[in-house]
Amino acid sequence: MPDYPTLEEMGIHSFDEVSHFKLRKEQHADVLKIYYRRAKGSLLPRSKKFTFVRPRTAVPLQYRDNLAWEQFKQSSPRLQKAVDELTQLTQPVPATPKDQKTLFLNDLDHLEKVMLAKIAEMRRQVEELN
Repeated sequence: MPDYPTLEEMGIHSFDEVSHFKLRKEQHADVLKIYYRRAKGSLLPRSKKFTFVRPRTAVPLQYRDNLAWEQFKQSSPRLQKAVDELTQLTQPVPATPKDQKTLFLNDLDHLEKVMLAKIAEMRRQVEELN
């Protein structure tokens, strides 16, 4: 089995259970979420989230147009290494447009479930206030 030093440093050890990963950008950070294949009833987490803070963006205007600015706004080298290792580990197959549509619909379904659960929780909390 190939060696994944960056993932090991991050606390990822069950490489055979990694199913996929997602990377998203937030306002001041990059967020890497790693998903696992777990047996039904497993108490282990189904995902782990890692946040990599991007360098501050308050750079004087005169420096924003040069090469140093381009290097400065790059994401974390550790994140780049982790994504390389995860790509090597999961070997994603290029998605066809139909597959991509299915992925988007699955993501929307998941988001809808999460939002409905959050709304229900907030309504319950409001009711407890009365």
